[in-house]
Amino acid sequence: MFPEQKTSPFQSLLRLILMIIGFTFVSQVFYIILLFFYYKMTGQVFSIGVIMNGTANEMRLLLLMSSLGSFVIPAYLMNMYEGYGIKYFQYSHRPKVAQFAYVLFAMLAFMPLMSLIGHWNESLQLPDNMQSLQRWMEQSEKDSGDLVRGIIMESSIVGFLFNIIVLALIPAIGEELLFRGVLQNIVGRWLGNPHLIIWIVAIVFSAIHLQFFGFIPRMLLGAFFGYLYLWSKNILLPIFGHFVNNAGATVMSFFYARQGKNYDELNAFELQSWWIYLVGFIFTLIFVFLFYRSTQKENNGERLEKN
Repeated sequence: MFPEQKTSPFQSLLRLILMIIGFTFVSQVFYIILLFFYYKMTGQVFSIGVIMNGTANEMRLLLLMSSLGSFVIPAYLMNMYEGYGIKYFQYSHRPKVAQFAYVLFAMLAFMPLMSLIGHWNESLQLPDNMQSLQRWMEQSEKDSGDLVRGIIMESSIVGFLFNIIVLALIPAIGEELLFRGVLQNIVGRWLGNPHLIIWIVAIVFSAIHLQFFGFIPRMLLGAFFGYLYLWSKNILLPIFGHFVNNAGATVMSFFYARQGKNYDELNAFELQSWWIYLVGFIFTLIFVFLFYRSTQKENNGERLEKN
């Protein structure tokens, strides 16, 4: 018998990148084909403009296909077929109800400070010699905002439920499986410091969204989800945290739309009293500590890179 060869982290990373590129391309082609036949069947004129500026339901389908092709399918295939016993999605035990509650309350408590950090991030300006980069970042942010704007401000119950699936549930599952489940494991086979691993993946997680004026809040969320996975050894908890974040924005948008308010009003920043940020931060630390303590009783401080 030949000795078992182990898949190197470089091989795993290259395989992951190729899967993401390949299945992202396939999902977009499949979306265009579906849209083409739908327009032909309904007697409508199909054009390139339809692909870029479709109806809300067409954009929801685009986002769904993108999430499946870019995140869910590559993560699933990496976990199933990587080989040599590598398993990316840990389920060391059934999470306790209290742990889900700690995650929920920690995220709710941090919302005021997260809003403040996001407002500060939006106001950042690059030096004069980097204005071309500034304009590109602004255009990228505008394109992303325009896509979400046409979908999220939904006042109907059916549209709201579709948004929960497309904007909250599927992205939470796919992005956590890929970033915390797969990528955090791959980087963990390179590095020995779990904190460095988590922050590197959080930076990649934020950068890949190409929304640079929300880079810091998204990076902090990515780090939080990374620690949830490190401490709990269960992928369901960061998925839940991610879902809470996305669903919160979706629910808020639904209520704003029902009141006749627009996307700009939804995103308008209102400065709160300093004590609100302080109290929120203190309660965030309390709930994070409670979550950490509950997991350490079960996992005995195992290292991140262990399967």
